[in-house]
Amino acid sequence: MTQCVSKELAATVKQCWRRECLADWLVPAVVEVQVTDVNDNSPVFAPSSVTTSVPEDSEVGSNVTVVPATDKDSSFNKEIRYLLRGGEGRFDIDPVSGMVSVAAALDRETKAEYNLLVVAEDQGRPARSATASLLVQVSDVNDNVPEFSVAEYQVEVLETESAGKSLLTLSAVDPDEGANGRVSYSILQQNPSSDPAVFELDSSSGTLQLAQPLDYSEVKMYSLMVQASDAGTPSLVRNGSVVVKVKDVNNNPPVFSKEKYDVAVFENLASGASILTLEVTDRDEVSAKYLVLSSV
Repeated sequence: MTQCVSKELAATVKQCWRRECLADWLVPAVVEVQVTDVNDNSPVFAPSSVTTSVPEDSEVGSNVTVVPATDKDSSFNKEIRYLLRGGEGRFDIDPVSGMVSVAAALDRETKAEYNLLVVAEDQGRPARSATASLLVQVSDVNDNVPEFSVAEYQVEVLETESAGKSLLTLSAVDPDEGANGRVSYSILQQNPSSDPAVFELDSSSGTLQLAQPLDYSEVKMYSLMVQASDAGTPSLVRNGSVVVKVKDVNNNPPVFSKEKYDVAVFENLASGASILTLEVTDRDEVSAKYLVLSSV
């Protein structure tokens, strides 16, 4: 019976097919095909090389930059974790976001830049990874005061030297960069004071020159307070001192207290007896000698 029905059904289908009515016998169905992901894509950095800067006075924990990567896979195969190589412990990276931050104090004068390697690794098995280079340049902050080469400069100068004579050159060093490290010089105080000032200082070169004639008999030593200042904002300054010793030159003749001395003596005065004391002054630092050139 079953065989007869089957043959009959087959004959009917065949007949319907011929009559183009086969659609009356078809039942539509939806077939869903799920493609299981395989970890066949590595993380990708765009760009793969990053350069950024950070001020040298940045606090620990300050954000520097984010170095993101993407992965075309799905699920845990595209979940990325970051790690950082290099940097001498000065930087850290958030393993999830890829944000790089300051991990320790920076000093541009000690090290001006750091070459880091950012690694992005997905969570697939086996894991796939990619790297990006990160150059962090430490930008300068005016955090260094100019320093004189010596705490106190000393120089000797003959009193006969003329104005414009170069006496010495001050030198101050500032390890900062650019304007922060550009040093200029000035005289804050001259002791003893005078008007006009006896000395002038070139603001750029630090050369100290005579501006007025010297006179040992008037002033034997000058003390100058000088200053070195950088061009940063705000400017940082350092004070120093210069001692100028004036050297005597025998350029002044002895001077008697009187042009003419009159004295009366007894005729029986013994030989060698004192009859007069001469008063002589000399503005120079020399000892006077006396002699009789003639007697009348």
